[in-house]
Amino acid sequence: MSKLLNIPELYDYSSRVRRRFTNKLSELPWEKVIENREASFYSMRNILIHMIDNEDWIVNWAIHEKSTEYKRIKKADEYSDNRQIIDHLDEVEAKTKAYIKSIAGIEEREFARRINLVFPSGKSLEMSVEDALFQSFTEQLYHLGELIALLWQENIEPPQMQWFNNNPRQLP
Repeated sequence: MSKLLNIPELYDYSSRVRRRFTNKLSELPWEKVIENREASFYSMRNILIHMIDNEDWIVNWAIHEKSTEYKRIKKADEYSDNRQIIDHLDEVEAKTKAYIKSIAGIEEREFARRINLVFPSGKSLEMSVEDALFQSFTEQLYHLGELIALLWQENIEPPQMQWFNNNPRQLP
C-alpha cells in the first residue's frame, strides 16, 4: 500500500512545474511575457511573480508569525528580464526547501500548529500551518491554469504539468 501524499511532496511537485513554466516563459520574446492581457495580474510575468511571492509570503513569513512584516523584494513590474525572475525564484525556493528540511521528523506537530495569517488588507484568519501551506500550493494551481490559457492564446503548448509527469516519487 502506498503512503498518502504529503505537503513536502506537493511542494516538490509545485517547484518542478513552476520551474517548467518559468523556463517556457524564458523562451518567449520579453514583449509577450510583459504584455497586458487583462488577466488576474495582467501579464504572464506578473502572474508568475505573484505565484513566487505568494509562496515566499506564506512559507517564509506567515507560518513564522511574521505575515505583517513581509515586503516584496520589488514590484512585479520592476522585473525587467527573465534572469531576474529566475534569480528570485531560486532564492524563494531555497528558503522553502530549507524550511521543509528543517521540519523533517516533526511534520505532524508543525503542520498542526496554529497561526494567525494576516492579509495586507488587515483581515486575519486563524489556521493550521498545514492549511496555510496547502493554500499556497493551490494558489499556484489556479494561476498555472491562467498561464496555460494565455499560452494557448499565443498557440504555444504549455509545459507538462500533470502529476504523473512531475511526480516526485518517480523522478530524480
